[in-house]
Amino acid sequence: MARENNKSREDKLNILGILKPYRGIIGVLILLTLLGNGANLIIPKIISRGIDSFTDGNYILRTIVIEFLVIAMVIFFFSYLQSIVQTFTSEKVARDLRKKLSEKISKQSYAYVLKANPSKLLTNLTSDMDSVKMFVAQAISTIASSLILIIGICILLLNINWKLALTVIAIIPVIAITFYIILKKVRVLFKKSQDYQRARDAFSRKRF
Repeated sequence: MARENNKSREDKLNILGILKPYRGIIGVLILLTLLGNGANLIIPKIISRGIDSFTDGNYILRTIVIEFLVIAMVIFFFSYLQSIVQTFTSEKVARDLRKKLSEKISKQSYAYVLKANPSKLLTNLTSDMDSVKMFVAQAISTIASSLILIIGICILLLNINWKLALTVIAIIPVIAITFYIILKKVRVLFKKSQDYQRARDAFSRKRF
């Protein structure tokens, strides 16, 4: 158990170490995510203000429509930039990692390559790189956007009705624990799929 915990900690440190040279562009990605999701949080305020103005008899449709159009354009703009930065960052990270790994493999002897298992090296160059690329392209922005939405929605709820907001916020730890348990089990299945991929590559290599 202690060995598995140490290995898990080392995997996290390795991922952070891999992404450290790209912290600038990842910061830009997180900033775009922040701006895009922050604009999303303005929509409930526009709706609430429209309802209040309608109740008070001061409702102006044109103002509400213009505000919605402006927010929609802002969300589209930042979401479009975010998708571009996501794709660029993930492809850049994957390309650099493949290049570094290929250079290291090319400097090794033929006996070392056979000892290290060519199928494992091939899996590192293909599926493992795709996993890192997927993490950069999706996981970082998803985590950032989820945190931003949770914090923003909690603030909005507290401003509207703090008693009701505390009741809703109390559910968040339960959801977080549930996700942690599920993702912990999925991580084991992911490792098994990686082992299966390596075994399949090894079998294909022996066959041909």
